[in-house]
Amino acid sequence: MQEAPLVMPKMSMTMTEGTLVTWHKSEGDEVRAGEVVCEVATDKVDMEVEAPADGTLARIVAQPDEVVAVGEPIAYLTTAAEDLLAGLFDGPAPEPAPQPEREREPEPAPAAPAPVAAQPGPAPAVPAAAEPEPASPAPVAAQPEPAPAAPAAAQPEPAPVAPVAAQPKPKPAAPAAAEPEPVPAAPARVAAVPAARRAAAERGIDLATITPTGPAATIRLADLPPLEVKPRRSPRAVIARRMSASAQVPQFVVYRDLEVPAAGDWTTVFLRALAGALRRHPELNAEWADGDVRRHDHVGVALAVDTGRGLLAPVLRDPDLDDGLAERVRDLVRRARAGKLTLAEMSGGTTTLSNLGGFGVDAFHALLSPPQATALAVGRVQEKVVPVPGGIGLSLRCTVGLTVDHRVGDGADAARLLASVQELLTL
Repeated sequence: MQEAPLVMPKMSMTMTEGTLVTWHKSEGDEVRAGEVVCEVATDKVDMEVEAPADGTLARIVAQPDEVVAVGEPIAYLTTAAEDLLAGLFDGPAPEPAPQPEREREPEPAPAAPAPVAAQPGPAPAVPAAAEPEPASPAPVAAQPEPAPAAPAAAQPEPAPVAPVAAQPKPKPAAPAAAEPEPVPAAPARVAAVPAARRAAAERGIDLATITPTGPAATIRLADLPPLEVKPRRSPRAVIARRMSASAQVPQFVVYRDLEVPAAGDWTTVFLRALAGALRRHPELNAEWADGDVRRHDHVGVALAVDTGRGLLAPVLRDPDLDDGLAERVRDLVRRARAGKLTLAEMSGGTTTLSNLGGFGVDAFHALLSPPQATALAVGRVQEKVVPVPGGIGLSLRCTVGLTVDHRVGDGADAARLLASVQELLTL
């Protein structure tokens, strides 16, 4: 089978790279077309990558937390469909034909050296030197061997039994002193500050391999090699980029204390009111582009959601026209925190709503998320003493801050928008 690459998909016009989050399949696993094989993190949200065809996950080349450019392979699949392509590469098979020729070449080679070796063979006939062997009758000396019949002296040989002294030879095993040699290897003797010693132990670093720079050749924490930092494109990096872009936008904030109805779901209430107010004031439901104000033909409220991976802002289109908005918001928030949003749900925002009232925050300033021209920051709802006809009374109130791109609108425009929000809240 032919291997086909599974590449990092391009999931939006602005996406240039993605981060491999996790694999749902392992090498060798069978996969079916449309089955989720892994998850990748884009600039906006984590997305699932599906298998393009039936086959086997042959090789994984991108590991979790690795940043991969769009179009680069993250794994390789083998599929039955690739058999046709594999057949096309069978043509080169005739190339092995030259191999038999190689076999012929070695045959003559061994034949030539064989005869050459045969000639030196007679040379060993030099055993003509064996003729002096007759002189070797010296072996008669073998006769003196009987002299050793003195083995009676063998009895004294027990004295040489002194070789028992060979037993002390194991003393030379005194090289057992070599055993203490590992002692010098004991890193405990390396001078190091406690923090460096602790960090080295946690990271499995041998302090003996570190060059000290501290006083008295003491190893400092800074002497340890730096920790490897993996280039993970996290939501925080995305937020940093967007907020840097926001800082380039001339923006201002208008605050107002609003009366709110008794309701349990303040987020849903403000989503409806903000969307309805922008529909009444289309001049602020716009963006600055190409040197002019460009109005939108829909209202998309990006709802700021706090997740374990950072801030996400899924978009609700025309929430003021949705009768099932409360359930829709709960589902969107749940999936945002689970990393299960779609790209469509992360696109199309024309304004942003951020509610920190649940954290006990009274008022705050929400930065714009370009190219959006407005952002509404909602503080906590609480009972306040307010003047009423004939005296004073209690009223549910909250402070909101409306941030506006000054290129798109002015202070009076912001004030009118907040007036409409107040009106819609009390309808």
